[in-house]
Amino acid sequence: MVLHLAELDDVSTIDPAEGYDTASWGFEQMIFDTLVRYSDTGVDLVPDLALSWESSADAMTFTFHLRRDARFSNGRGVTAADVECEIERVLTPATRSKGMEYFRSVVGAADFVAGRTKSIAGIEMPDPYTIIFHLIAPDPIFLQKLAMPFAAAVPREVAERWGEDFSRHVVGSGPFMLKEWLGGQRIVLVKNPYYFVSGLPRLDAIVELIGVDEALEWLKFETGEIDVSSIPPAEFPYVMKTPRLRALTEKIVTISTMYMGMNCQVWPFTDVRVRRAFNYAVNKGKLIGVLNGRGVAAHGVMPPGLPGYNSRVQGYAYDPAKARQLLEQAGVPRNFSPVLWMRADPTEMMRAQSIQQDLALVGVNLVLKPVAWPPLLEAVRQPRTAELFMFGWEADFPDPENFLDVLFSRKQWGANNDAFYFNPRLDALLAQAAPMSDLKQRYDYYREAEKLVVADAPWVFLHHPVNYVILQPWVHGYTLNPMRPTRLEKVWLSPRPERR
Repeated sequence: MVLHLAELDDVSTIDPAEGYDTASWGFEQMIFDTLVRYSDTGVDLVPDLALSWESSADAMTFTFHLRRDARFSNGRGVTAADVECEIERVLTPATRSKGMEYFRSVVGAADFVAGRTKSIAGIEMPDPYTIIFHLIAPDPIFLQKLAMPFAAAVPREVAERWGEDFSRHVVGSGPFMLKEWLGGQRIVLVKNPYYFVSGLPRLDAIVELIGVDEALEWLKFETGEIDVSSIPPAEFPYVMKTPRLRALTEKIVTISTMYMGMNCQVWPFTDVRVRRAFNYAVNKGKLIGVLNGRGVAAHGVMPPGLPGYNSRVQGYAYDPAKARQLLEQAGVPRNFSPVLWMRADPTEMMRAQSIQQDLALVGVNLVLKPVAWPPLLEAVRQPRTAELFMFGWEADFPDPENFLDVLFSRKQWGANNDAFYFNPRLDALLAQAAPMSDLKQRYDYYREAEKLVVADAPWVFLHHPVNYVILQPWVHGYTLNPMRPTRLEKVWLSPRPERR
């Protein structure tokens, strides 16, 4: 009962206060629990550490009743104070947590962040198994924010003992616990013997090899060395035409958007004409063809499947003549050579090369700069460092705020607004939309906000990915989620041939 996986990039952290990418979250959700979480296959919230909860009519008070049988992998019981500990870690400036913005609305958070108080006044714990959050303003999606790893239960004594090195010594109450992490080589998780769900996890261990590119991953899958694999573009047609292999695949349209970001503070991307020109220059149909059709063309920011999605957003058609005209109007010389920062990955390279070909047709000589995932994240979030970058955004929670506010508001500069984009009209719209609990009104405001972003074009809107994986025939219980990495506690393995 050991599941073998492989991945190209090492994870940057397994500390839930710091991790803010799908690679980190995959491990964090196996090691840590939150008050509520998303279901295995969808976006509905289900109990996790909290067995029940209530929210006030004005969406300013949220009360959770914790289960009493949850224990950390060191055997200690979990209480409400362990959830409070993690919120405090996220709101501590020295942690540099990207999740800080999600909890600034808690009463007393500002005083805590500024160092004026040692605790957060708006977190109340009348007993060890009840936690109440009081907010300074209505937040209809606060419950969804508590499903993020930023709100996981963390034992304070362990976090304080290890400090900045907690990521290498994590202790959580989830179904698995960290046994070994050899940087650049492998990560090994084993079952948490104290996990509160009887009979889970079904696996004894998970071993993920690191530094395995897509081609080698496929080779290892073919030889039975790993149990789950992505499907390289070159192999995809063969897999789909082979009934035996096609039957082993799983697919799902993800609630995510792939894009090429443009740094709006770096010339010539300070000029909206240039940003629009890049949108007109990219042939999305060709790009999706290169990816074997594993995508849906993006016309705007929000993906299909996200509540509030607007199917009427027009976006930018493929029009290289229009693109060249706009570049000339903006005074961009021919053979302009911007650098595109991107993840060092074969599929990303194919995507980037398709865009490179398109831009060459309008007189732009795109230079590709593939780097590993952690330094890519670091570079892009520094001002005036990466003029162009290839990224994707997968929903943290199923609401337009998570795309529009998190990725485009001024307050997210240096955090998630990697384009360093700012439009005061947009920020005003986002501020009006955020407290609205009437969903029709809420979505109307966000649709107007999306129109502004599309017109300002801080991104080249590329596509919404369709995720495919292939499983060995002995792997059972593996399900894909449109918004989260797959949960592995219910996965089990039947007998299989000897590994070669």
